[in-house]
Order: sequence, then structure tokens, then C-alpha cells
Amino acid sequence: MTQPAPEPATNDLETSVDGAIAACDGDARAAVRVLLVALDHCQTELEQRNEEIARLARNISRGYSRGRWEDLLIRAEVPIPYKPDD
Repeated sequence: MTQPAPEPATNDLETSVDGAIAACDGDARAAVRVLLVALDHCQTELEQRNEEIARLARNISRGYSRGRWEDLLIRAEVPIPYKPDD
């Protein structure tokens, strides 16, 4: 089981928030907009990597992996879609 991510210190979080707003010339809405775009980009990249991992796992010989990869993909924190070719 995975451990939850540690909470950042309050001062570090406040400093990061102030930095993000300052980077957008004091416009909080612009800072939120930039962060949402960055989050969407990260989620899209993660989905693409998960698809690539699943594709690579399908191409690994069953005799070589002996089913080890399937269990790891299923037990991942966010399960990676994997359908073995039977």
C-alpha cells in the first residue's frame, strides 16, 4: 500500500502561492488559470505514459515475464489498463 504524500509546510505552501500570483503580475485568476493548464498537461502526459506502459507490457513475452507485469499493473496506485492477448 502506498503512503499518502506528506503535506507541505504551511510557510512553503504560502510562499509558493505568493510566487505563483507574483509570476502572473498579481492576478490570482491568471495564476489559477496557468496552474489548471499545467495540471491538464500533466494529466494528459501521465495518461499517455500509462498507455505506453500497457503497450510495452503486452509486448513482453509471457514466458519471460511469467505474469509478473500483469499483477503490478493491476495493483498500481492508479490501475493501468491492461488486456492480455490470449
